Amino acid sequence: MNSQITAEIAAVIASQSLSLIEGAGPFSSDILCDFWYHGQEHLKLRRRVLEPLAQSDSPGELSESELEAIFKDFFAEEMLIRVVTTVLAVTDQKRKQRQTEPIARSLYLAFLDLKRVVLAVMVAENHLSLDALKRINTTRRSIERWTDLMLGQFVLRYNMQEFAHDPERSRDFGEDQSTNLNAPSPVQTWDLITAGLRISFPAGLPSQCSDHWEKMLAAIMACYPEECFHQSATMKSIQHIRIARSGLAAETHPGNIPELFRTLLPHTSSSNQNHPHFKPADLKQQEPKSSPPKQGISFSHFHKRSSKGPHF
Repeated sequence: MNSQITAEIAAVIASQSLSLIEGAGPFSSDILCDFWYHGQEHLKLRRRVLEPLAQSDSPGELSESELEAIFKDFFAEEMLIRVVTTVLAVTDQKRKQRQTEPIARSLYLAFLDLKRVVLAVMVAENHLSLDALKRINTTRRSIERWTDLMLGQFVLRYNMQEFAHDPERSRDFGEDQSTNLNAPSPVQTWDLITAGLRISFPAGLPSQCSDHWEKMLAAIMACYPEECFHQSATMKSIQHIRIARSGLAAETHPGNIPELFRTLLPHTSSSNQNHPHFKPADLKQQEPKSSPPKQGISFSHFHKRSSKGPHF
């Protein structure tokens, strides 16, 4: 597990957010419990390493490269938590409930609290060289921009600016994405975002993630219902999911169509006869009049005509 996987999962959650937002089924309490528990346990491990560094002026046991890897992983993790919290907050808002947003917000606030420790270690000037600090700060600013890009659609459509680093920048990203969707030939925005993330987060980067972080990511993906995945474990498009869900609502099920309309459907002759407004004579009148059969082309006529020879 490294920061590239974390970043790509954040992009998947943002791009497939409507699968959760438009869903109707309740979230599993066990899955939400795993999400919160493993997230908090992961933060405890991070705090156990970083708090002594923030409180001490002497260099710690970690090397500069190890500390740099921890910081880069943490900023990528913060990006994912911001995206997840935003998606779950919008989901509760659309479903008019408060099931997932308080749990995600609790974990989000815990991340912000630990971020203050991270920034305190960065500005202490006795744990990192100036070059390493510049690299970490460049990574931090890049990840913040990626975060605002992923949250653009939520800031624009649902006013979720509290989770963005720069709300105005995020709203601009959302407007660009909305304009692209309405274009005659829209660009596959999320394919470009994923490709850009792979460049910004190379696969070979060292990582300091715990097993709790992997289990938390698994819990997040488990929030998506089974209908959102192909048999190959890839995620379906929102258009595919909407078509599959279109007949699940009670009012759209064929068995609940009003009787007056059912009489007009084919294969309902038995119900037609029981309907008070049904008249067999009406049905006969609606039957199309039989027309004389059309004579097809007989190639024997052409043969007989040609046997007499040409006529000039």
